[in-house]
Amino acid sequence: MLIPPLLSQGDKIAIVAPAKKIQSDLTFAVNTLTEWGLTPVLGEHVLATDHYFAGTDSQRLHDLQEALDNPEIKAILIARGGYGTTRILEQINWAKFLENPKWICGFSDITSLITELNNRSVACIHGPLAVTLDWDELTTESLKSMLFEGKVNYNIPPHPLNQLGQANAELIGGNLSIVCNSIGTSSEIQTKGKILFLEEVGEYIYHLDRMLVQLKRARKLDDLAGVIIGDFSSMKDHKDSFGAEALEVIARNLAGLNIPIAYGFPLGHEKGNLPVYCGVPATFDVSETGVSLNFDMTNL
Repeated sequence: MLIPPLLSQGDKIAIVAPAKKIQSDLTFAVNTLTEWGLTPVLGEHVLATDHYFAGTDSQRLHDLQEALDNPEIKAILIARGGYGTTRILEQINWAKFLENPKWICGFSDITSLITELNNRSVACIHGPLAVTLDWDELTTESLKSMLFEGKVNYNIPPHPLNQLGQANAELIGGNLSIVCNSIGTSSEIQTKGKILFLEEVGEYIYHLDRMLVQLKRARKLDDLAGVIIGDFSSMKDHKDSFGAEALEVIARNLAGLNIPIAYGFPLGHEKGNLPVYCGVPATFDVSETGVSLNFDMTNL
């Protein structure tokens, strides 16, 4: 696994929008990154619009490719999610990036970029977007620690559905819809021996069950080291009720896995969206007193 170098004062960080158009102000993100001692560089078309998208496919690809290729850019913070990254994913040229890898951070639709990077053996960060940096102070400060110090420690309360155990493994995952969408493509999620983390927003309960069944049928729940269940926000039930809440549906589909499983981890489309490394070994411990998830690249 290629692990990008940590950031230093004065480094340039790009903000690009490969998916949905920006519908909020980037001022907070720019100011925050500047306060960290970084130099934000906005993509040429980051504020462009093309109906739903942040510019045309070619404009969004141009900005992302420029940020990937430019050796002066040391990290990339994705502006927002939504939908659109998979439309340009196959057209990205990774050659220069793989010679000089840099941290890329985002979530939601950016799950497709995370699974692509994982398949190319490059570590990245599932974490806040530029438009969500003002959602939660702990989330933002955790991202800073990960970018500059290479370590972060999380401790969260126990959940009644938790399954106890320990694991030391890399994480992979993200938005459940995008994880399922990756199956059968060049960026198909690879889960064997890893801690799978999942989150979702605004889906029907029966869609949730269908996607989890798809993961099982595709053997993506086989040979896992652990599972982290994040936020499943604003879930909906059909008028013909599915008869179970989101977490109950998840627990049913994970039944029989003899691995540590943590529910209620603050990760996803809520204000607390704690960033995690993908491709960096983590220490994961689910006990009766709570859940700990620790990363420390200084020990690698």
